[in-house]
Amino acid sequence: MRFVAFAPSTRSRRAEALLFVALATAIASCDGCDDGDGNDPCTTVYKDECGQPCALDSNCSPGLYCGPEGKCLADCTVDGGQCPDGIVCSDKGRCGDSTGTFSTGTGFNTGGGSSTSCPGISVTFQPQTPSVLLLVDQSGSMTENFGGGNRWDVLYDVLMDNQNGVVTQMQSVVRFSFSLYTGDTGQCPKLAQVTPPALNNRDAIDQIYGPAGPDGETPTGDSIMALLPGLVGFAEPGPKAIVLATDGEPDTCEEPNPQNGQAEAIAAAQAAFSQGVQLFIIAVGDDVSDQHQQEMANAGIGLPIDGSQGDATYYPANDPSALQDAFETIINGIRPCTLSLEGTIDVTKACEGTIYLDGVPLECNGPNGWQANSPTEIELLGEACDAIQDGTHTIDGDFPCGVVQVPM
Repeated sequence: MRFVAFAPSTRSRRAEALLFVALATAIASCDGCDDGDGNDPCTTVYKDECGQPCALDSNCSPGLYCGPEGKCLADCTVDGGQCPDGIVCSDKGRCGDSTGTFSTGTGFNTGGGSSTSCPGISVTFQPQTPSVLLLVDQSGSMTENFGGGNRWDVLYDVLMDNQNGVVTQMQSVVRFSFSLYTGDTGQCPKLAQVTPPALNNRDAIDQIYGPAGPDGETPTGDSIMALLPGLVGFAEPGPKAIVLATDGEPDTCEEPNPQNGQAEAIAAAQAAFSQGVQLFIIAVGDDVSDQHQQEMANAGIGLPIDGSQGDATYYPANDPSALQDAFETIINGIRPCTLSLEGTIDVTKACEGTIYLDGVPLECNGPNGWQANSPTEIELLGEACDAIQDGTHTIDGDFPCGVVQVPM
């Protein structure tokens, strides 16, 4: 099997940055596809087309396919008689390709064929869509000056602008949920939510966010803990994250003033991570201390808050451009390293194949390689996962026949 995956640039194509498409094409040997009467298509009818470089079948001329060495090939022609009796030459020049001859009778094509033939099959790996909760501080201090306006209005525009807003641009590839948070003597935490996470959720979010205004306190830890069960319980596959945008030090529902809620907020970030939800903090303005930002950033990705195992990135934003960059960098960075297969892979045989990242072979089950998580999912690990978080990359691989089953 050979497949190619393209990860678009995270900076030049904001809305498509998380759209990680993996197209998999199985190219199996065809032991029974001899040349019949000695009529080799690559030395006769396709002598000028064979050998051209390719990554996908679509890169080759009609009647040819992309071979495992990255060159266009043809084993047969439709009426050439090169295939064994009962085996049809496909329009891509492969014996037995895209026919039902090798169906198991259970609705799957095994790619294994008979003892004399192994058909080409096509499978598709799909990205797992991230689910992101946007948690926005609604406290009264959000009225303070910021970037030619106030913190509240500028943040709203960065997220919701009809053309350039982060949610507007990314809603087709990220499941967004949303909550404002504040607190007062009558209700704490006071949340205005749009749940569950969903694609194309901008308009639903705007119905809550658009008419709202800042007022009240900053019970950050209480709010995270109140919202966490809903995000943890959301059953769709894919990474989950909270992006917290706040303009001040946290307080608590128990003690609204002074702002002594740092420990509770950090504990909430740690609780989120322990349940599979990363948390990232963006400081809107300069009223959040560097220490609290760093400790929250560390806690949100599972690092010790004292920095003893390194420090996570935190995102101070003192102008609209920095604010937009912070959201885009964080959300683009939640690029999943898992790929889902529409079909199944034999996990016990997965390591018989080889997967390449930008032409470099990755070690199966190695700490910086790849692994088969289940019959329907593979995952890039360690440095391989880190490498695809930014820029454009090519992933391709080769597997022997019989390892993959694909729905017919």
